Amino acid sequence: MKDNGIERIRRKGRNDSLVSRRNECMLARYYYYGYIKNKGYEETIKLLTKEFFLSAYTIGRVILDHTDDVQSLKQKGPTMFIFRTGGRI
Repeated sequence: MKDNGIERIRRKGRNDSLVSRRNECMLARYYYYGYIKNKGYEETIKLLTKEFFLSAYTIGRVILDHTDDVQSLKQKGPTMFIFRTGGRI
């Protein structure tokens, strides 16, 4: 598309804010399965794969890249109320 002789650059790919929100939700679910439901790592990854339609590798990478956030969740110790109401952690 041209605009007054200058081409507009359109960025393709994922919206960074949506990816960030998805990761936040995924980490909350990871915490829920692993620390509230006491599921093992492998089972938790399988459940997240089904919920978020991502590969186990991608989910593991997100968790690894956000270990500080997972530790923060563990320290806060959010209650089941937050998970039931969809509140932000």
